[in-house]
Amino acid sequence: MKSKKHNIFRLVWFSLVIVFLVWQWSSYQSKGLPHDTFANSDKVIVEQNDDKITFVARNTSNKTEIIFFQGGLADPKAYAPLCRQFAERGFTCHLIKMGWRIPRWNYNKIETLFNIEKNKYIIGGHSQGAKMASQFVHENPNLLKGLYLLGTSHPRDYDLSDRIIPTIKLYAELDGLASVPEVMENKAKLPKNTIMKAIEGGNHSQFGYLGKLLTDESPRIGLEEQQEATLEYLMEFFQKVENE
Repeated sequence: MKSKKHNIFRLVWFSLVIVFLVWQWSSYQSKGLPHDTFANSDKVIVEQNDDKITFVARNTSNKTEIIFFQGGLADPKAYAPLCRQFAERGFTCHLIKMGWRIPRWNYNKIETLFNIEKNKYIIGGHSQGAKMASQFVHENPNLLKGLYLLGTSHPRDYDLSDRIIPTIKLYAELDGLASVPEVMENKAKLPKNTIMKAIEGGNHSQFGYLGKLLTDESPRIGLEEQQEATLEYLMEFFQKVENE
């Protein structure tokens, strides 16, 4: 009898673990993408390969290009709508695909994908992608035109306060993975000219077209509103960097 109960307990426990893992994996998938996200138009050409999805801005005079690092485990396509909006407004954007969806493993592959030394790229990303973008700036000073960080408490492990690079950091009021206190705790490690922008009512998950991630708080604003605020802040920053 004890053996039978033990086996039932193990079966229930194992089933719950499987359900949890499936739910977690599902949360990191892209959801509800606009139907034209990957369609060519009179403003954007979409190019894809194993390393990146590029949204090429047509008929633009902007020389600056954007590099975007996905969040850890997140489907890179979850950030495609935002990257497409950059291109529709004149900034070609390269959405980098990371091996096993983990930016920390091959974030520096951009050195083989682009001529970084041309100093025409603004680099950034979401969550762990933002961490690796700031780490790349730390390891390669004076190669990038700008840095943007979305929904992250980083840099935590290294200090960028002596770097001279245009930087913007967007954080959400209800981010359950990179809380406002955590963001402020590491503020002194950012470049001294960093622009800080809070998205009131936003959360971690809505920086991308994702499900609600574990430990994240429930937002008070919708996905489209958070995406629009993110786009507005970043476009103002990109244009400022372009004109400097």
